[in-house]
Amino acid sequence: MPYCNVLFLLAAAVLALRPAISASQEFAADVVYAPVAGRASSVVPASPARLFVRKEKMRLDFADVAGQTLIVDDQRHETLVLTRARRTYQQLGSRPSEYFRVVNADDACPDWEQAVGRSISCERVGPEMVDGRPAVKYQRTRDNGRHDYVWIDVNLRYVIKWRADATEAELRNVRVGPQWAEWFEIPEDYESARPLNSKSGMAPRAH
Repeated sequence: MPYCNVLFLLAAAVLALRPAISASQEFAADVVYAPVAGRASSVVPASPARLFVRKEKMRLDFADVAGQTLIVDDQRHETLVLTRARRTYQQLGSRPSEYFRVVNADDACPDWEQAVGRSISCERVGPEMVDGRPAVKYQRTRDNGRHDYVWIDVNLRYVIKWRADATEAELRNVRVGPQWAEWFEIPEDYESARPLNSKSGMAPRAH
């Protein structure tokens, strides 16, 4: 095969892979919570959580006393909550809909709907800056008429800010780079806890 044809095929292969590579960008960030002004007071975490994203997986470490961690694997359709102090884990019935990856930041409604797990009323609001990063804002209208919002980071193709009810959260100190695969798996020394519908308690809300 002529050398020029080989170069052409290689270039075409790289271009074909670019969307997938961009959509799978890995990063870590701090999640800072705040009450929404003008809404009824809401109890929000005083300390930032830590978010880690690797391909189709995410990990969210809460800094509260319970020391809980959420691990989501969208490929397996699996969501786990780890209680670090007790070294136990439980499986949840659904993933937190506030954190998700998108294929296209300018057309994120289908991805938001997939994260929620049902049909939603969603519309694109427009471009905005979030902590100095370009983003696109989207609005979801609930059945009761209230609105939820997400901001999609144009470069990360991931939610960088969200607002629901009286709480909002924003990603700060975004650090792009490879994330350890072990962080998204159940540690070997963890044991399965009782089912979530038992008297042992309820699963934590992902704020």
